[in-house]
Amino acid sequence: MELYKISIVTVSYNQGQFIRDNIESVLSQNYDNFEHIIIDGGSTDNTVSILKEYPHLNWVSEKDKGQSDGLNKGFKKATGDIIAWINSDDMLCSNALNEVNNYFVKHKDRSVLVGNQVFIDGVNKTIKTVKAQVFSADWLINGVKSAVMQNSTFFLSDVFNKTGYLDESFHYTMDRDLFIRIAQNYQVYTIEKDLAYFRVWEDSKTYTSKISFFKDLIKVKRKYNAPYFSLSNIWIVWQFCKEPFRKIDFLRNFVQYMKK
Repeated sequence: MELYKISIVTVSYNQGQFIRDNIESVLSQNYDNFEHIIIDGGSTDNTVSILKEYPHLNWVSEKDKGQSDGLNKGFKKATGDIIAWINSDDMLCSNALNEVNNYFVKHKDRSVLVGNQVFIDGVNKTIKTVKAQVFSADWLINGVKSAVMQNSTFFLSDVFNKTGYLDESFHYTMDRDLFIRIAQNYQVYTIEKDLAYFRVWEDSKTYTSKISFFKDLIKVKRKYNAPYFSLSNIWIVWQFCKEPFRKIDFLRNFVQYMKK
């Protein structure tokens, strides 16, 4: 079967505790036609020493302007037919690249594919599996609790010709902004296969920066002229109201107890 070249792009900063798992998840794919590009933001932990152990990597470690800047560097370095964006604390699921290649070989008229996303904790224990779902621009702009399945979404490299690269003014919702543009230009398809692991742990950017995320989300909505009065915006206001209380251990533990 034809093997498309797949470019896996990873950005990292002081993720030495997880970067090896990330790299090994790519190496263990049993798929030969790939490149793994790692853009490190000048880590001061053991990340660079780990990267040096893997001669197949196309990597650089230097200060950048943030995650969006690093990702754009990686996307512009990519030479593959298919793009995968796997953050440094995330991983590919077993056989993911073969599943993606087989799909695009079979469906040569399609450009964007979403698979299942498996949530894991800091020690690789499975939390839950989120089934692949089609996303539309309207859903990403106005949907309540609409999420971006970034690491289980694969797309052809020429998609960038229509969408452009990441908007570097966004630091938390750059994926949502890009995927809105993708959905405006392409039909999105799904496959019922586990393609990527998404790590949820206490020091992750997703976990520690929720207020900043919601501020960025508001910027995305303004960019695309979302209505001011909507269920989605009511939900965001509620997040701003409740988030400070999540940092109070007693209240957080009480809520978790009541949910049991």
